[in-house]
Amino acid sequence: MTGRDARIIALLCLLSLCGIASAAASSTQLPGLVRESATLHVTFPNGSTANLEALITRPDRPGRFPLVMINHGYPRDLMQIPRMTPEAYSTVSIVFAQHGYAAVVVNRRGFGLSSGAVDVAMNPCNGRNYEREGRVSAEDVTAALAVLRLEPWTDPSRIVLLGHSAGGLAVLAAATAPLPGVIGVLDFAGGRGSSRPDFVCNADGLVQTMHDFGMHTRVPSLWVFAENDHFFGPEIADKMFAAYISGGAPAEFFAAPAYGSEGHMLIQAADAASWWTRVGAFLDKQHLPSQSMIDLPPVTLLPPPNAPERIRAAFANYAASRGYEKAFAVSTDGHYGTANGRRSREDATAGALDNCRKYGTGCTVYAVGDTLAKP
Repeated sequence: MTGRDARIIALLCLLSLCGIASAAASSTQLPGLVRESATLHVTFPNGSTANLEALITRPDRPGRFPLVMINHGYPRDLMQIPRMTPEAYSTVSIVFAQHGYAAVVVNRRGFGLSSGAVDVAMNPCNGRNYEREGRVSAEDVTAALAVLRLEPWTDPSRIVLLGHSAGGLAVLAAATAPLPGVIGVLDFAGGRGSSRPDFVCNADGLVQTMHDFGMHTRVPSLWVFAENDHFFGPEIADKMFAAYISGGAPAEFFAAPAYGSEGHMLIQAADAASWWTRVGAFLDKQHLPSQSMIDLPPVTLLPPPNAPERIRAAFANYAASRGYEKAFAVSTDGHYGTANGRRSREDATAGALDNCRKYGTGCTVYAVGDTLAKP
């Protein structure tokens, strides 16, 4: 997108052809934070429009805050596309809001409840055109950004683009064009084309795309890849980063420690301590907030009585998560099920019970959100 295109979108927004509507405060917001579901009415350079599902998390106080716009990935299982929710990134949103940011998760066209067609038709594995895929996704990023930068709680001069997986490729593509106010990019495990563990379609093409993006980017970025990422492992992550900076882009790389069995999901980890120190240092270099300004109350949930260690460990991770729409279920024969990042607590409850019943019998809900279920 050119600077002229960005100005056109901003003008359309001022003419009320795009904007934010249907915002409603969540009934589960934490003290000190405002949390709203919203619909972004956006217009694209070709005149087409879409309604994009979004989740806003920001400090509950007056003023304008730096904006961090969070962009999601692309699931291997395409059946999951209509089920994707902005709430899946609740934890990272809350971390940023605690540090003084307005954090907004946006579902691109066709994902979850967002209108329109999903991204772009993909070529066969060996013929993947990652530059085209990234730039199509970037259209959603820049269109949503044109709306969000006009909000009264946004500081339009201090904007960070954060992308996870395919969302990382999208924000790197978006950053190749001058975007007013965008002063940093956070790329969490960015890439595209991982159709199965430890495999990437047309990996050389993906590396070349990173080089090409780097040639046109002057916005600083931080790349965060976990050691045990099985979508984009250390070898290809290193190649992508080397290609990107060889094009001239200013960037840093953080090899984060392993996370669980799949480091690709590090961004959704319950505990941000493993990555915030490095991310905070990067933000500080851009003269952005890096220190916590809102203390959230601790969560003190006791694990199920007499539960085996594996259930106690799973529940400890559940309790540490700052997500709202979550639930934990246990069975009478030593199994459990959990669900996080659902669109509602009712959805999370049903999901936890379904996951528990895959292996156990006599499943009941033990906790919903940060509250133990009534016996």
